[in-house]
Amino acid sequence: MRQNQIIGPKPAIMLYLCHRSRRKPFILTCILLLGFVLQSVVCFPSISQFTKRNSATTVAMKYSEDEDVSVFERFTSPKIDDAGLPLSDALFAQIVAPTIEVFWLTINHSPFPTWLTPLTKQPGMLYTVPTQGSLLVPTLVHGAGLAVCWFLGALASKSYESDAFNVSGRRGYGTVIRRIVQGGAFSVGILIFSTQVDLLLEFGRYVQVGESPEIDTRLLKATVELINDIVFEALVLSSWRIYRASLTNDPKNRPPGYDPDES
Repeated sequence: MRQNQIIGPKPAIMLYLCHRSRRKPFILTCILLLGFVLQSVVCFPSISQFTKRNSATTVAMKYSEDEDVSVFERFTSPKIDDAGLPLSDALFAQIVAPTIEVFWLTINHSPFPTWLTPLTKQPGMLYTVPTQGSLLVPTLVHGAGLAVCWFLGALASKSYESDAFNVSGRRGYGTVIRRIVQGGAFSVGILIFSTQVDLLLEFGRYVQVGESPEIDTRLLKATVELINDIVFEALVLSSWRIYRASLTNDPKNRPPGYDPDES
């Protein structure tokens, strides 16, 4: 019973709050997801302190000291063992994932998302708006927002430390996959919250399904776009992270001064 109090709030509490709330479904999903994110990410320092108090081994005490860092310091003073990894993540999140999403929608003849519209639709006085490349800027702008969400998730899950991409020495991919899931959950929570803010600014108030056909259509589009962004970002970044971790098996592909056997 005491261990449950240390780990964090029970999911039943979040379900009860969602049942009592009359907000739109987006907000209910955001509350549920953020609750699980807080339980899986924020409560790690408490778990490490519990391990430190109840373990007598040197390894457990060292692990507790390393994990005894506030969540705020993960963003202000992050530990980055590979300086090129944040830039690579940003390129994959901003360019590769949104581009694959646009290609996939085009091949399947699916409707384009609302963010994939040319910035200038009316022709100018001295020139005609080109049709080729007109979707490049909206894709990069939308991808920049996605890159920010997944960058914050990587900082929250400490995905730039060597443990998050180190599989040498028979360590396996357990820690790598766990950091990917933790960072992805935090990023999805940020993305859902950002979608809520965008809808709030668009309508100027909270809206929910059933108010009008126009609102129902807009909320349905937002839901589909949100799911597409999450799926393509997760597939691309997870594949890249696993591939990056596999490179640590070869000493030639390791960063300069990087010691994969360092605990």
